[in-house]
Amino acid sequence: MLEKKVQPSVVTYNSLIGFFGRKGELEKANGLLEDMKQKGKYPNAVTYALLMEGFCMLGKHDEAKKMMFDMEYRGCKPRLLNYGVLISDLGRRGKIDEAKSLLQEMKKRLFKPDVVLYNILINFLCKEGRAAEAYKVLIEMQVGGCVPNAATYRMMVDGFCQIEDFEGGLKVLIAMLTSRHCPRLETFECLVTGLVKCGKIDDACVVLEEMEKRNMQFCFEAWEALVVDACGENVVAGEVVSELISVH
Repeated sequence: MLEKKVQPSVVTYNSLIGFFGRKGELEKANGLLEDMKQKGKYPNAVTYALLMEGFCMLGKHDEAKKMMFDMEYRGCKPRLLNYGVLISDLGRRGKIDEAKSLLQEMKKRLFKPDVVLYNILINFLCKEGRAAEAYKVLIEMQVGGCVPNAATYRMMVDGFCQIEDFEGGLKVLIAMLTSRHCPRLETFECLVTGLVKCGKIDDACVVLEEMEKRNMQFCFEAWEALVVDACGENVVAGEVVSELISVH
């Protein structure tokens, strides 16, 4: 391309920078960045995000963060994807509180986080067993005018089930259904199983009715295991669950 005196575009440079960044060859990626500048091509937010991802992959987290300052110094305003790289990196390293702080810093700088950024934070909080905090983030995003999507609700229900807060999971499930998002079968089954084990038969019935509306069925083997696990030798409980099975 260069031999024919055809100058690469910013998109071409970004493709090459991303390629070398994913391979961990950051010297080559940085060399391309410098080449862009020398040829009068202006790196954009995507250029810097690709380099930041490369640094994060190699564990050079401070270098990735410095990229944010470098791009602003050179007149390139950060975008949500740049913050997303840093928040994802912090989450993967278990630095959830720092990720939360970075999100708040964004808002102070008048950046409005989108559903993707909120989902990244909610996902890591739920994986760390911090579903109650994740729920506060869910409320925060709604108050800020950001609409949760199906993935947001699924992560929240799964997060509550993980810490065995099945009533919390049910609350989110109802909000999810009200928003006309459909949970996966696994989400329904996890919630029903937990509610039955906790003796919340009426709540389990509510979930089963929603499953029935969507032509979803709890498999027989799962029910059989659930009866044994939840009821054991408790005859009365066994009869209640058996009745639940016969109804649904």
